[in-house]
Amino acid sequence: MSDTGKILKFDPATIAANAVAAASAPPDAKRPLYRDIPPAAEYPIEALGGLRDVADAIHMKTQAPWAICAQSVLAAAALVIAPHRDVELLNGRSALTVLCLSIAESGERKSSVDNLALGPVFTKEEQLRADYEAEARYFAADHPAWKAAIEQARKAAKNGRAAARSAIEAVGAEPKPPAPPMLLMSDATPEGIVLQLAESRPWGGVFSAEGGLMLGGHGMSDESKIRTAGLLNVLWDGGPIRRRRVLTGNTFLPGRRCSMHLMAQPGVAEILTCDPAFADIGLMARMLIVAPASTAGTRKYREAPRECALVLADYKARLAQFLDRPHRMLDGSGGLDPQVLTLTDDAKAMMVAFHDEIEQRLAPGGEFSSIRGFASKMAEHSGRLAAVLEAYGDPEAVEVGAEAMANGIALVQHYAAEMKRLADGASIAPDLKLARHLVEWWQTEGKPKRHLAEIYQRGPNQLRDAATAKRIIAILEESGWVTRLPPKTMLDGAPRRDAWELAP
Repeated sequence: MSDTGKILKFDPATIAANAVAAASAPPDAKRPLYRDIPPAAEYPIEALGGLRDVADAIHMKTQAPWAICAQSVLAAAALVIAPHRDVELLNGRSALTVLCLSIAESGERKSSVDNLALGPVFTKEEQLRADYEAEARYFAADHPAWKAAIEQARKAAKNGRAAARSAIEAVGAEPKPPAPPMLLMSDATPEGIVLQLAESRPWGGVFSAEGGLMLGGHGMSDESKIRTAGLLNVLWDGGPIRRRRVLTGNTFLPGRRCSMHLMAQPGVAEILTCDPAFADIGLMARMLIVAPASTAGTRKYREAPRECALVLADYKARLAQFLDRPHRMLDGSGGLDPQVLTLTDDAKAMMVAFHDEIEQRLAPGGEFSSIRGFASKMAEHSGRLAAVLEAYGDPEAVEVGAEAMANGIALVQHYAAEMKRLADGASIAPDLKLARHLVEWWQTEGKPKRHLAEIYQRGPNQLRDAATAKRIIAILEESGWVTRLPPKTMLDGAPRRDAWELAP
């Protein structure tokens, strides 16, 4: 999504335009620091197919934003279905991997939603842990026994190399330790993800209701973020992992599947959404993002209908079908060989029409020209989502029908609108956002007069030095939000050289 990367970069013209507006406005007028981005459109809940009732049940139980409930169940379903199913689309075979980001403030009950959506996966991990303990005890005894048998075979082979080789082969292959009982990672480096897919299971997920663990962790550090993004791209594409390292040797891992769903506060999410590097490398084009309005203040206590428990029990059973089902495997590589779903003729015709319509809107000046990277993958996103919905509705399905395809298209249109809305918001200069944040803090504290040291010592975390604080306050002065107080104004028991009063 290289074109979106251009939008996300700081544009000095934004500050200049603000200065011109400030100079021409009445001296006492407060002027908006920037135009607010419009609120998110309602999530198309009717397009979730069989997952609609599940998202509705989670929404009734948690009263969290609808979009987060929908995003969570869609990501969880893709997580468990992707190891078993691929889909044949216009340009060939596609994995059903999804990479999702849900943006919401603290207190939006993200963890509660995640616990319900991933409940069947957590149950499976508990079963794996119980099995792991017994398997680990067996391995602890079996591996020394194997080593002893190998040593005896070597000693017993006195008739040359061929006899020794035969004796060693007769002992059998070295026992492998049991796979760790973990399907999900919440804080992973690219090396950790590769290790999980190589030595644990050929599928898994990076899921966390505290997305800061991942976005603020080593995997997204300046040294690792491009490698992490590149690996997620490869996994989304369904390609093999290929690595060559001096210390760890060669790694070739075909048939791996790894989905992602991170939930994060807006400021934390900007680590991903406002960094042009992630757009330039194509990661943002592969992501499905929601940033719904808060439901805080509307969540008076209510009992969830009894039907919610029945719906969630059916959801758990459906996901368990995929979690417990043996995987089709590639010969000799330890990788997956998912069954390929095909599109019915009607579904394919719908997808072709959608693809061509999007292509027209990609032209310079077109509706999707500002999110060209994502838009160029909208048809594929729609096909993947359609396949997930089809497989969830019918675990034995071999084709994706027109109804599922229509739902996939409706969903991806919503994600495109969100991507475009957030891209427009990301074009706002960071200093203007910080100025708004400072005003909100100032207003909340209820103290109209403040001095410089107080602002950078007690104000928002991003204003932790005098130079930054002065720069941001200058923007507020130009916009009429604060007025400078005379030098030596007494505040907090001392005369202050730099002090301001917040406009009423």
